[in-house]
Amino acid sequence: MKVAARPSFDELVESLDRHHERLCAASAAMLETISYLDREEHWGDDESSLSCFLAARYGVSSGTAWEWVRVARALRKLPAIREAYASGMLSWDQLRPLTRFADPATDERLAREAPGMRVGRLWHEARRHERMRTREHLTDRQARSFQMGWDEGKRNLHVEADLPGEQGAAFEAAVTRRAEQIVVEDGVLDPKGARLADALVELVASAGRGSEPATLVIHADASVVLGEDSAAPSGSGGPGTRRPPLAETESGVQLADETVRRLACDARVEWVAEAEGRALGIGRQGRLVPGWMRRQLRFRDPECRFDGCSRKMNLITHHIRPWAQGGTTDMGNLVRLCGTHHRFVHEEGWRITGHPEHGLRFHDPGSRARPRARAPSFAAAALS
Repeated sequence: MKVAARPSFDELVESLDRHHERLCAASAAMLETISYLDREEHWGDDESSLSCFLAARYGVSSGTAWEWVRVARALRKLPAIREAYASGMLSWDQLRPLTRFADPATDERLAREAPGMRVGRLWHEARRHERMRTREHLTDRQARSFQMGWDEGKRNLHVEADLPGEQGAAFEAAVTRRAEQIVVEDGVLDPKGARLADALVELVASAGRGSEPATLVIHADASVVLGEDSAAPSGSGGPGTRRPPLAETESGVQLADETVRRLACDARVEWVAEAEGRALGIGRQGRLVPGWMRRQLRFRDPECRFDGCSRKMNLITHHIRPWAQGGTTDMGNLVRLCGTHHRFVHEEGWRITGHPEHGLRFHDPGSRARPRARAPSFAAAALS
């Protein structure tokens, strides 16, 4: 029996080259289609509507979908760069920063030069151009920013800020002064950093409240708070053994049982009426949503519920069936929407059907439901 010869290194690399060229060509064609959809379809007044559609349709993050739309729009004025990408001369990682600073005047030159430039260098140029544009429109006082985000396990919050001189000096003085009064436990790898971090949390948590601690809403099984053993009785074992759900804050940060019990030593306890594990409401007693129900909604709907939208800031509580038409102020009739998609429902003729616990559908003014995530294609089925 003749054994097929193993491909050489050069043959494997040539095969990779061909695959990469086809990948870039397909990506370029997809961006061209996105650009056409962007020009021809009605997506409302908000430019993020197309990215929301793409995110929901193809199961990608809103950031990825937004980048597809942004790059597709940029390539309309950059034919040479578009051709370089379609031919495989440029990678996607090179194309992203390149489309942030290239313009029609530099299109042909950068299409020739960019394939030989490192990705880091292209991002450096993109940031440099962004700083130049910022300085043209903003004063030093206005040029400030603040970003924060959780790690994938939602265990640690990462914070990054840029402050102008006088604000930075005031911030530094306040945190440093408070840090001098803090003692950290032995064995901490970065004692100075730990003291500064503790000082910042104390300053923020106590702002405007004196010594009163800020309210932290935690969802936990009662047995966790009471310190009861959540495991099955000794010797029971087997499939019946069960732990109560892990405690977590309303923003989804998971907490250890010991942490919950420590916080419960000095905290307000908020009781919520539930049925079959779901919070109830106030029915027709009032249109305004009470504070305890708003906190339940923030926990259930941490993001805008419009398909593909992942906005988390400044969300608005919306009655699916309007209060004036007999709708109730209950969890089953309430959703949280961003300002843009709240306007879609009230002013642009969109409708919501379904139940927030089991799935919602959003229908455009022509009663066309936004498509759900696409079904597996024949190619995916062939791989299974």
